[in-house]
Amino acid sequence: MIFSFSRLNLYEQCPYRFYNKYVLGKEEPITQPLALGKAVHKAIEDKIKGIAHDEALLNGYLEAGFHEGISQKEISDLVKRAPIQPNMGETEIYFKLPLSDEKDSPVIQGFIDLYQPDGSIIDWKTNRLPYDVLESKQIALYSWAISQLKGTDSIKGSYYFLRFGKESSHLFTHEDMEKARKWAIKVAKEIYEKLELLDILPDEIEKLFPVQPSRLCSHCPFAWECIKNNCLQTPHGI
Repeated sequence: MIFSFSRLNLYEQCPYRFYNKYVLGKEEPITQPLALGKAVHKAIEDKIKGIAHDEALLNGYLEAGFHEGISQKEISDLVKRAPIQPNMGETEIYFKLPLSDEKDSPVIQGFIDLYQPDGSIIDWKTNRLPYDVLESKQIALYSWAISQLKGTDSIKGSYYFLRFGKESSHLFTHEDMEKARKWAIKVAKEIYEKLELLDILPDEIEKLFPVQPSRLCSHCPFAWECIKNNCLQTPHGI
């Protein structure tokens, strides 16, 4: 299994949802927030590459599969709030890297929204609530990845919350990046160990990948299955 920040993060949020999505391969519907995020990211990427605003919007809308829950106006409003200009940096940098020098090391992959000539990285966010960049390990992990690709010792990493025109930034040092890398290794190895145990104990799914109820249940397509199979109380918001 090749990991990503979102996979590792989902496992920590709810091992059962991770199991359904990434082990069983059950499809999750493309939600309105996900579709909007895809559209906005594509449109911003295109505008940085020099594509005109209207064409970039159309490409973004197409990227989101013309999802009925979003509109070109909403995409346009968010894209206009991005502090961007043509050719300001490299967009959608893909990385696929082993997390250590060990044999059979877990491998992580991802896309970095924007890498600028000054060595900083930005991840565009369409969230309805902003939060501090240090509340998540995403940018620290992406900073480690870019340090491996570009040979830099410290990286300014930012979330830019488009709805609010607000940026949350931190200068990630080698120590910060190492903490994120070690976290990723720890979680990835735990997943590997549980998958190996599952081969031996196939009836122990609920113990190996337990349900972890939280406010996120209201956005999970497997929530009713959890309630039915595990006799849970209905999570708030479902």
